[in-house]
Formats: sequence, structure tokens, C-alpha cells
Amino acid sequence: MTAKFTLVPNSTFKKDVTIPRAGAEDGVLTFTFKHKTRSQLEALENTLREATEKQIEAGSHGSAPMVAFIEEIAVGWALPDEFNSENVLVLLENYPRAFDSIAMTYTRELMAIREKN
Repeated sequence: MTAKFTLVPNSTFKKDVTIPRAGAEDGVLTFTFKHKTRSQLEALENTLREATEKQIEAGSHGSAPMVAFIEEIAVGWALPDEFNSENVLVLLENYPRAFDSIAMTYTRELMAIREKN
């Protein structure tokens, strides 16, 4: 059965994100993401880039811009821990590659870039 096509996509979608873990197999965490238009995603990426550049110029290397980015693209995750700024920061601090995995998975899914086996 073919899914019905509409001009306006669903406001959210779920996607598994593979997060590398040191000393263990990669973990899989399901996120519920917000749908963004192409222009919204571009603006969000520009905001992330600018915030990161300002931090570097100030001599700081915090995770605040990455936490803000994730909060803009996601509404929840399949963890018993609440999806909030503090817990997103814990995830990013404990799993240094998590941000890259989340952002890349989101962008690939949003742009419908499918990898074939």
C-alpha cells in the first residue's frame, strides 16, 4: 500500500539515531524530530555556526549552541529521562559523537537521503 502524499508533511517524525559509544557497541536512540522546511533548516544551521564562532572567538568551547540546535529539531526521545536542556547536555558530554550523529541523521531524513544496503 502506498502512503498518501500531501503538500504539507507531518509536523513530526521518528528516527533511530546510532550513537557511537567508547568501549561498547554503538547505541541506538529513537528521537521524535520536528519537520523543518529547507529555509528553516538553513537558518537554524546558520545560527548554530554563528553561535559556535562567537564561542570560539570568546575562548569558550561549551555545548550550548549544540543543545539549542537539538532542542530546535527534536521534541523528544525514547529514554525514561526527560527531554530537556540539562539531559541533552548530559548526552552530549558523555557521548562526544552524539551531536554529529543526531544532526546528520536528522538532515539525511529531512532531505530524504537514503542509503542503500
